[in-house]
Amino acid sequence: MKKLFVLVFILIAKTTFAQKDTVGLNTPLINGEVMYQKVFTAPGKSNLQLFGNAQLWFVKHYRNLNSIQIQDDAIGRVVGGGTELLTFKGILGIDGGYNVDMTIQIDCKSGRYRARIFNIIIETEDANKVKNFINAEKLMNSLLGNKTNITEVTALNPFNKNQSKRALQSLNVLVDNVMSSINQTISDTDSF
Repeated sequence: MKKLFVLVFILIAKTTFAQKDTVGLNTPLINGEVMYQKVFTAPGKSNLQLFGNAQLWFVKHYRNLNSIQIQDDAIGRVVGGGTELLTFKGILGIDGGYNVDMTIQIDCKSGRYRARIFNIIIETEDANKVKNFINAEKLMNSLLGNKTNITEVTALNPFNKNQSKRALQSLNVLVDNVMSSINQTISDTDSF
């Protein structure tokens, strides 16, 4: 009986302290920031090869050398920014295309590399064609019902809860596609 009581107590404690589900979206919310992260293995690849392929990914994907902001071969880190197109049913239920700016960090180490995507900003336009910028955290906070500081620099969320949810669902797909693209280029076995 004592063992049963301990088992029930452990189960209740685990469910009480489990990570809060982000409204069923599987959108990673870490310390209040939306940050996607994935670790890939690349057996047989040196750190130098991984680092070179990470740089190559930015150039191939964004077709712009200026997309790379930091290149540190000593620690094997490449950081850059890019703009992707996010499509989902937005305002008035119309399929809309929204530019999404994001920061991408690739760390190479010991036959592995980690890709992180964060600092995600969605660009919208109001009825007067004035551009507004909303970060992914504001969309997530809207869905979770969290109050945000009114003095924040970013614009108010132009999307209702359903639109915010569709935006984040589409963002998950977009990030998966970017991660796949990174993996394809970095793990490429093209040997000359």
